[in-house]
Amino acid sequence: MTRLQRWLVRLFYWGFIGFVALTIHDSFSFLLLNTLLAYIPIELSFWLTKRRSTLLFWIIVVIWLLFYPNTPYLLTDLFHLSLLKPYAINGLLKFNLSMWRDFAYLVAPTVVSIIIGTYTVDQIAQELQRRLRLTKLPAGRTLISIALFLFASIGVYVGRFMRLHTIYLLITPQYVLEQLAEMWSNKMLAFVLLMWLLQLVIYGAWRFTTTPTSEKDKSSDQP
Repeated sequence: MTRLQRWLVRLFYWGFIGFVALTIHDSFSFLLLNTLLAYIPIELSFWLTKRRSTLLFWIIVVIWLLFYPNTPYLLTDLFHLSLLKPYAINGLLKFNLSMWRDFAYLVAPTVVSIIIGTYTVDQIAQELQRRLRLTKLPAGRTLISIALFLFASIGVYVGRFMRLHTIYLLITPQYVLEQLAEMWSNKMLAFVLLMWLLQLVIYGAWRFTTTPTSEKDKSSDQP
């Protein structure tokens, strides 16, 4: 991703967050925080480049790992579309502009975050492959991406059903670790598997439809 593209991504998020802060109503107030949390790992990913020192790189990676589940978490926010009560008595969708505005509020950050988030996972996997000297590992970049998506799926479960946010690790780490140790069950694993497969389908579609990054773009790693 070029420097210009990174600033365009930042402009979208800050513009959207500012717009929502001024116009959103109480029913969708959660969208403001969730969009911000989804943006944080995307911003962090811009700093995980070849130019980073080893120590700084791994510090940012750890922080990125803790925040990245907030990006696919937005997919679960789509269930809030039910709050719009979109169907009329005749069973057809209503033509209500305020309803469709709220629809756009929910869908826009989700679609953008998933696309860019998928891209950043792939790029971080590529950099991890290089730094860990796994370039000779067949499909190493893809395998690392798959592992990162699995981690994110567990994080989505933790955030959606256990209501544990990333910041809790800093405030009450012992409580969070106790909850994580007790969360494992067949239902939990089934949900994680579904979320993981969904992310893999998105990742596979993204890899299939995108062309290789040019050497010029690869060399543009200044945030």
